Amino acid sequence: MATPATVSIGMPVYNGAAHLRAGIESLLGQSYSDIELIISDNASTDATQDICRDYARRDTRVRYYRNDVNIGASGNYNAVFHHARGAYFKWASSNDICGCEFIEKCVAVFERHPDVALVYPRTRLMYGDEKPPEDYVDAVSLPQESACVRFNEFLDRVRLNNVMNGVVRTAVLGRTPLIKIFFSSDICLMAEVALYGKFVELPEFLFYRRMDPESATAKKSEQEVLRHYDPTLRRRMLFQTWKLNHAYLASVWRAPLPLTEKLCLYRHLAKRIVWDREKLARELWYATSALFQSRA
Repeated sequence: MATPATVSIGMPVYNGAAHLRAGIESLLGQSYSDIELIISDNASTDATQDICRDYARRDTRVRYYRNDVNIGASGNYNAVFHHARGAYFKWASSNDICGCEFIEKCVAVFERHPDVALVYPRTRLMYGDEKPPEDYVDAVSLPQESACVRFNEFLDRVRLNNVMNGVVRTAVLGRTPLIKIFFSSDICLMAEVALYGKFVELPEFLFYRRMDPESATAKKSEQEVLRHYDPTLRRRMLFQTWKLNHAYLASVWRAPLPLTEKLCLYRHLAKRIVWDREKLARELWYATSALFQSRA
């Protein structure tokens, strides 16, 4: 059996033909070549399948999987991780571009610092023809020794969740429930990763993220976002804030941390629940009203 690649790159894709070749080329052209590229096609109806099969034929590092039906963005992101075999893992959107030294520089940090859980570069946002590219500094480098401090610093600082496109230790991600079907589940996941180790921000701009309406969730309508999570729209997206706060609490419960760290985390989360009390009340009222209307 062949030795697994050191870095697994998971690319979930749905109807991404427009930018897919550029995204794949930027990954296969990395200066660090000990990679595997795992593509999970979410039942695309455009030329995505043909493009992916072409690359899989030409490069043995590419493994292509296709879902029979669209399982939603969260399910497809999780699917690529379940196929990963490397010590390190990176999610890669089919719309985005990675600088050629992205993987090499991230792996170098991991090899020097065993207490680091995630490494990410700085981001350049691309708006197509709308306006010139924009430098974006996430500033969520987390060098603190305390898991409680890292967790809360991340939640206080994060805006666009570009760090999710960095490189993370596969063993750390494997201890989480990955991405769930509720808003900001990706941020919740990265906060949980911070419980297991430090975050390092590279000073170079090596991640190029498309921010056009077809690529960025932030540019989509509410209905489009709902369909992004659940293509069938069979489930109402109820109790979103309740689910988010429950996920934060569950992540602390799972983490193998000293009691003092857990108590610190629970205190901070209790404050966040108090801050969210109006949202929590509105969601409960809305769900109760919807239940009575459905029975009327």
